[in-house]
Amino acid sequence: MERNDAWTRDLGLSGCHYERNLDNAQICFRSDTAEVVADLCVVGSVSECEGTFLWAWANEAMPPKAWQGLEQVRTFGERNGLELLIRPEWPGGRAEGLEMVAVAARLLDGAGVWIDRTADVTLFFVLSCFRKKVRSALNGV
Repeated sequence: MERNDAWTRDLGLSGCHYERNLDNAQICFRSDTAEVVADLCVVGSVSECEGTFLWAWANEAMPPKAWQGLEQVRTFGERNGLELLIRPEWPGGRAEGLEMVAVAARLLDGAGVWIDRTADVTLFFVLSCFRKKVRSALNGV
């Protein structure tokens, strides 16, 4: 929470519009004065109708670049006998997704996390490598 508060405040992104691109593994936030791009790593998803958490590395529909780095979390789970970090899918909801994104953010030394919901699916992301461009320097905008 502290890291999220810091990047949101320091980069002036509270309430900004955003666009994520899983193929490029990036998220872009736009304000009136700046555009900020960050790398993203999809940790996993929660399906409300199925009542499950699915790791991104086990989701065939997820582009591999979108979960690049997540193998570190799985390896940590294997080394330490942490079943929830290595089982591809298991019963869970938003609370479990929040726990897994917190673990992943810690292990990947993320700058923050992002949670996004579409229909009955909630996606959990770790964000890193924020880059800011001033809007006046953006193609004459």
